[in-house]
Amino acid sequence: MGVMPEPPQTAVSLPLPNDILDVGLPKRKFVKGSLIKHPDDESDRIYLIEAGRVITFFLGPQGHDVPVLALGPGSFVGDLPVFGHDEPATYAQAAEDTSALVMNQSQFLDTFRTSPEFAEYVAKTLSLRLRHLRQLYIENRLLPMKTRLYAELLRHAVRDDQGRLCIAPPPTHAELANSIASQRETVTKQISQLVKAGVIESSRSMIRVLNEDFFRLEITRSLGSVE
Repeated sequence: MGVMPEPPQTAVSLPLPNDILDVGLPKRKFVKGSLIKHPDDESDRIYLIEAGRVITFFLGPQGHDVPVLALGPGSFVGDLPVFGHDEPATYAQAAEDTSALVMNQSQFLDTFRTSPEFAEYVAKTLSLRLRHLRQLYIENRLLPMKTRLYAELLRHAVRDDQGRLCIAPPPTHAELANSIASQRETVTKQISQLVKAGVIESSRSMIRVLNEDFFRLEITRSLGSVE
């Protein structure tokens, strides 16, 4: 694995379910960059993220990291095998210092079968992940590279106190390229063009979106009514 890949989207997050919080499950802490799950992990541990952010990714044919999803508080890591399906050969890595509640598959299934609240919560987490994956699939199929970059920048951005979209700290151009299946040089060129056009301001510490409407209009033109 190389440098930790930047996640392809804002983290999938939900409020934690009361059933789990009341049980007093053990907690584990992971420092930024540490692996939480990997394809050779044969344990039956399932993690429920309490705080922090986790990225999931797999290794491409050339050995490079291909990011899949970013998971935030309230998301499960390692839950898919519980339902009788092999988990894809993905890695889960702490994108920042992260704490998670730990349970085994038996605990997960027992709670799933006996608590309607927990079962509904699990369904919501799976539905949210599927919705994010569907959006990424549509973008990768329909959007040209530069428009995928626009969508990626919007996903990373948060609003400041004045309502402006900002990305701080910004991902590197290599990380952005990794997320949209492009090349670092191409992303650098596109970022420079956006700066010259007055769409964004870019520095090492922050990217500020000056013309949000431009991004959204270009994305809408490419996606049409699909989105």
